[in-house]
Amino acid sequence: MNKYERYIKNRRKKNTRFLLFVILIFFIVFFISRSYNQSLQRKSSDLTEQIKTTDKNIKSVKNDIENIKKDYENRNTDTFKEKIAREKLGMVKKDEYVYKDNNK
Repeated sequence: MNKYERYIKNRRKKNTRFLLFVILIFFIVFFISRSYNQSLQRKSSDLTEQIKTTDKNIKSVKNDIENIKKDYENRNTDTFKEKIAREKLGMVKKDEYVYKDNNK
């Protein structure tokens, strides 16, 4: 075997090793990136759920604010005063009957 043939043979071995090394690195990078992508998707879905619950909370608070504004605007009317007297104080009008359900 002459020098050139040995060089070619060694070169093929080195090229084969290099190619296997590159393929191995490619698969490692592929699996690492895939696992990282899955973790990002999980975090994204968790954040989406948090956003949905926060939006629901915001809507309920806005509804509460609207109800309080309505009560504030109506605070000096007779119907509002009657409503408060009935709900909070348990008062009734004259000649009005209150029935209590004992089954509950």
